Amino acid sequence: MSAVLATPKRSGTRAADHYLTFLMVVLLGYSLAGRGFAYIGAPPLFIGEVLLLTGLLVMLRTGGVFATVSSLPGTLLAILIVWVLARTLPYFGTYSFDALRDSVIVMYGLLAFVVIALLYDEPERLRRLVLAYGGFAVFFVTVMPVVYPLFQLLNAQIPTWPRYGVPFISLRPGEVGVHFAGVALFVLLGFRRLNPLQLAMLVFGMALVAAHSRGGMLAIVVPLAIALALVPRSRQLAPLLGIAGVTVVVALVLNLEIEVSSRKLSVDQLVTNAMSILGTTDTATLDGTKQWRIMWWDKIIGYTVQGDHFWDGKGFGINLADDDGFQVVDAEDGQVLRSPHNAHMTILARAGVPGFALWAALLGSWSVFMMRAFLLARRNGDRAWARLFVFLFCYWLSIVINASFDVTLEGPMLGIWFWVLFGVGIAAGLIHRNELENRSPLPHRLREDGR
Repeated sequence: MSAVLATPKRSGTRAADHYLTFLMVVLLGYSLAGRGFAYIGAPPLFIGEVLLLTGLLVMLRTGGVFATVSSLPGTLLAILIVWVLARTLPYFGTYSFDALRDSVIVMYGLLAFVVIALLYDEPERLRRLVLAYGGFAVFFVTVMPVVYPLFQLLNAQIPTWPRYGVPFISLRPGEVGVHFAGVALFVLLGFRRLNPLQLAMLVFGMALVAAHSRGGMLAIVVPLAIALALVPRSRQLAPLLGIAGVTVVVALVLNLEIEVSSRKLSVDQLVTNAMSILGTTDTATLDGTKQWRIMWWDKIIGYTVQGDHFWDGKGFGINLADDDGFQVVDAEDGQVLRSPHNAHMTILARAGVPGFALWAALLGSWSVFMMRAFLLARRNGDRAWARLFVFLFCYWLSIVINASFDVTLEGPMLGIWFWVLFGVGIAAGLIHRNELENRSPLPHRLREDGR
């Protein structure tokens, strides 16, 4: 295995390069249209499933297949996938494609293997991804601060998919917030510069999300704080904070309120959301949803950790909201719930304590893998590599945080982004390690400005 890692083969297949382009287009679609983009296709093969199946076929033609399980996170992911299959297939006869749909919270992890194989097979593809994200960052920060409030205001007028009644554009605040966090990370870590207007749009977009979603607020604030703690020097931090400070002062002086949904964008709303995370408020809606989540999570712990479903969980396919007695219509998209607003509780409820233990070990091992890669790069003076590892880790962490408060990884909109970042992180760590071992730099070393 070590020999394979030391001398990666490069197939240079056109199929792999075309697939990488396809992957980037799909990720862009999910980020801009959300759930509306996910309904492209026909059951059971929507765009996410097409991406996964074609990726597996392309992966077999590369020289990086062995790299997929050469790390501890990759090995744990393979074991977790086997466990989830074991808790899915017995229920397929009863629940049909609902069982497969519920299992994608882990089964989309196969995309991580595809990404590892493609990037390890040809490391230049990693640089291509970084460059492409730089273009995405500018485009997203220019478009989304306009598209998102318009979606909130005109949601009822947006055309819908005929068979499903889902709007062509369907955006959840947490999903949008994760990508604003990603753009902010990319900028603050020095991979891309934004002009003052673009920085102002970024601040406005993050404020919109923070006003609408407590999970979205945490998904922005926590990763940015960690990134700045690990890489404290940022040329664009001062102008970003300056614009944010001026915005807050003006909003307070003029008592500005922008109503774009059920929650207004104002300084008071931001403070209320922050307080509701740390304790209770006088807002019945915020405290009520918080208590509802806690009660459901307590029940899941009761019938798994302390109950009859310790080893097996309830399986993939059953509607947990119905079976647990917590069914409501989701306020964000008007859909009936299937799973609790917490990916970790979903894994526990469906895969039992062994599945949850594998899940926790997977998240922990990947985090350690990335931090070790960061420290290795910093110790060897590879500043761009070190910042790349921080970017990938914090972007991924933003999704994990949002998934702790919302139905996130259970769908492709952020679930596929999550597993792609997971795969890119492992591939980047392996590629950088090979570079150090071979003492020869990659063709076209990563530059800090991302251009």
